[in-house]
Amino acid sequence: MNAAALRVGILAAGLFLAWRIVQVNVVLYDENGVARLPAAAGPDASAERAALRAALEENPGHVAALLNLARAHEAAGDETAARRAYDGAARIAPLDREVLGAGADYLLRRGAFAEAIAKLDQLVDAYPDARPIAFPVLARLLASGAEPAAWARIGARQPEWIGAFIESSCAAGVDPQYLTGLLLQRVSRGRAKPAETGCVVDRLRDADRWPQAYQVWLNTLPREQLADVGFLYNGSFELAASGLGFDWRASRARERDVGYSVEMPQAAGVTGKRALRVSYNGKRQSGIPIMQYVALAPGRYEMAGLAHPQSITAGRGVQWAVRCVKEGHPQEVLAASERFVGSSEWRRFTYEITVPPDCPGQVVQLEFVGAADGAVYLAGLAWFDELVLRRIG
Repeated sequence: MNAAALRVGILAAGLFLAWRIVQVNVVLYDENGVARLPAAAGPDASAERAALRAALEENPGHVAALLNLARAHEAAGDETAARRAYDGAARIAPLDREVLGAGADYLLRRGAFAEAIAKLDQLVDAYPDARPIAFPVLARLLASGAEPAAWARIGARQPEWIGAFIESSCAAGVDPQYLTGLLLQRVSRGRAKPAETGCVVDRLRDADRWPQAYQVWLNTLPREQLADVGFLYNGSFELAASGLGFDWRASRARERDVGYSVEMPQAAGVTGKRALRVSYNGKRQSGIPIMQYVALAPGRYEMAGLAHPQSITAGRGVQWAVRCVKEGHPQEVLAASERFVGSSEWRRFTYEITVPPDCPGQVVQLEFVGAADGAVYLAGLAWFDELVLRRIG
């Protein structure tokens, strides 16, 4: 995108910096001592500029007067004098809020994007309350591809505001592909927060960009966990469910509201130390107790695991189902396990899954049998462990 188009784009998107120098207008006085504000232009514009220069002669550090003089020079078409005044204000008060805001505003309008990015960097770093105004402008600049060297300098420095920028921009609908580079830099330095990672990965997945979402999520995992990722992550339930990316998402709703609780406690008779336990309280069931997104390429797979139902009554039981996901929503069932009902000791189960070419991503979830037919009431316990997905064709 060229500079002119980007300037128009910023204006059209309503992202132009909201502070104009009227917020810092210097108060001048007429010959009778009555306070008045200088006009940016008009019949007496030259007189106003003279008054501002006089104020500066009396107090060379009067930053507000310098900013208003810069605006007056702009209105008169004297770009050289305007730039000199803005630069002068920056030399006197380089970290002043209005100096940074007005300077960035001026530079954006002139297409000096690298300098504007540097000003905005300073502004949002020093004044967090300016971020709601400045972040959309920065996001527009980032998405345009303007001044990659300026962004590289920010990425290398890793200022504190980058995390908030990623989270805010992602939540506002900025295309996550523009945020992944900044996010991965933060991940590599151990600074990324779950909200940043979760939003970027979820937005990519909701846009059906599953391979990219999966790769970003993989890059957020500690190195010691990468050796045992598999097609299904943490199928042994030895790790706490993070609820992010392609990890398990266990319901955190209150049991009295959904009819069940989900835990991963220590258990006897399992391969490791822990297993999945879902407790059903006999009341009406709603929602999904636990699920995990997966990114399976088209082909045939087998899911296997260990199950231990205990006194599952008052319903038709539960089952593991794999559904296609499109545009962020689960679709048709691709395959489902046997029903788990009644009671039994730990036993192995398997079922096959065929992923068609038009299924960009999937979800593995524990479902109530018969939920599509109406209300489901369920009581008892369901234990699971050692869930594994393998490709078989």
